[in-house]
Amino acid sequence: MVYLSLYRRQRPLTFSGMTGQEHVARTLSHALSRGQLAHAYLFCGPRGTGKTTAAKIMARAVNCINYPAPEPCGECVSCRNIAAGVSMDVIEMDAASNRGIEEIRELRERTRYASGESRYKVYIIDEAHMLTHEACNAFLKTLEEPPPGVIFILATTDPSRLPSTIVSRCQRFNFHLLTPPQIMQRLRQVVEKEGWAADDEALQLIARLAEGSMRDALGLLEQCRAYGEELITAEHVRIVTGATRADLMGSLIKALAESDLENAINVLQEVTYSGRDLALFLKDLTFLFSRLLLLSESGAVRPDVTYYGFEELVRQFKGCFTRRALLDIVELLHQVSGELRHAHNPQFILEIALIRILRVIDLAAAGAQSKEAYFDRGQAASDSLEKTVKGEQKTGDRQPPAPKTTASRAGEPKAAHKIAAEAQPEPDSGPAPPKDLEQFWPQILVEVKKSQPSTCDYLKMAQSRALQGANLVLTYRQGIFASERIGDPSHRRLVERIVSKYTGAPVRLKVVICEEKEAAPPPHAGETPEETGGLPPSVTATKQAGQSSSGENDYLFDEALKLFRGKIIEQD
Repeated sequence: MVYLSLYRRQRPLTFSGMTGQEHVARTLSHALSRGQLAHAYLFCGPRGTGKTTAAKIMARAVNCINYPAPEPCGECVSCRNIAAGVSMDVIEMDAASNRGIEEIRELRERTRYASGESRYKVYIIDEAHMLTHEACNAFLKTLEEPPPGVIFILATTDPSRLPSTIVSRCQRFNFHLLTPPQIMQRLRQVVEKEGWAADDEALQLIARLAEGSMRDALGLLEQCRAYGEELITAEHVRIVTGATRADLMGSLIKALAESDLENAINVLQEVTYSGRDLALFLKDLTFLFSRLLLLSESGAVRPDVTYYGFEELVRQFKGCFTRRALLDIVELLHQVSGELRHAHNPQFILEIALIRILRVIDLAAAGAQSKEAYFDRGQAASDSLEKTVKGEQKTGDRQPPAPKTTASRAGEPKAAHKIAAEAQPEPDSGPAPPKDLEQFWPQILVEVKKSQPSTCDYLKMAQSRALQGANLVLTYRQGIFASERIGDPSHRRLVERIVSKYTGAPVRLKVVICEEKEAAPPPHAGETPEETGGLPPSVTATKQAGQSSSGENDYLFDEALKLFRGKIIEQD
């Protein structure tokens, strides 16, 4: 006797035997019991969700001796012949290999002949989205007005690739992915019918790895059974599929929580060299961190959230990471999953990912401490600044715009420095900002990058940064275009708002341009930024002397050509 695969042996024969598609089964059963049949149906949904099964049940039901009835009897000659695949009136066609216009013309010719022994001729066209555009056009008229006694059932995993003219001529049914509990319940029934033995942990793991496809779940169950053991265990499933053990996942998360990079790398090496599927390992790791976000404040596992056997790990590491860190880690792991698809060395990609996760955790912890220390003071300063701005708007005071200087490439005199930020009045009152700007600068860059990446790039181009009174002074080397861009209101206001939040006091951005390639030195003793216009003495002296700007303009012109990948075209 020819061996049949498990999913073929256990294919449901009635609508009531289908799993997880109650909306489809109920609608079709009611239509069959009332004799209200459409001439064309379109079954859409992911693989392994029951589209072909429903089509075959429909073909038996319309040709059953008890029709109209909600279910096929399974006892009459027509039901048995169709179930065995020997009926001449139920034609299954694979559109992936019969997708041309010639095959459709042949199908149209066959529909003209009446059925031999059955009530209806049923054409089941699988993978219907693979039909060519010409074949779809040739099929339109037949699909809209087929001969009496002909029913078309189209099945597809990608309905968006079908022309709307095809879809509009069919009754459409959407098949959904099955949930792990639904798959697990069906697996228990199959194991009992086949006389096998399997523990619940193994069935639960198979249900999770099937990702909503019943056919995939039955295939994994059959593969684990063929592994050679009487009892199917979770370890057998992990060996066959490459899934990682929960204790290894726990060891890795514990190492990350303790900032132990060496131990984390060792766990990753154990996962790699034990033959585990690294893509599946990364998916499980992302799932664990995402579920840590969903825990209730009491620390109890929520009953409305599916944990797929990771309940103990989620409960164990609840509270080990800040919410900000978890959000960044989940986003980072999702990004790494895309990189892993095209990586020649997946282990290297994952090791870098672990290092990036530790950096995220450290930054989040430092950010939480700084926010706790400066939140109250920064909020009060922001409220005071907002009231001051509103008062100025009511009185109609206007600040004069910052003077702008231009120079032609011919060599007109121009100052060797310029202030790119708009002229702003110095704050007269308010608490002085703290002097430890460098402590918060990495966190400031991260937050700026999340809001506007280009602003972060301009900040990184600065030679130095310092807090001088209530001013954030950024020093740029002469000719750097970022010194002008950072002064735009969209960039300046973002930087001032974020830095003020960390310093706890209003801050105004000042941009300084210096000739030196190194960072400009701080003001001499006895000189304040107000006396020198916010500039170091060396730059002030250069401003008073004045120089030709043709060399600077040539440099800026060359930088612009490099930035926009332009070229010079000579014209007469």
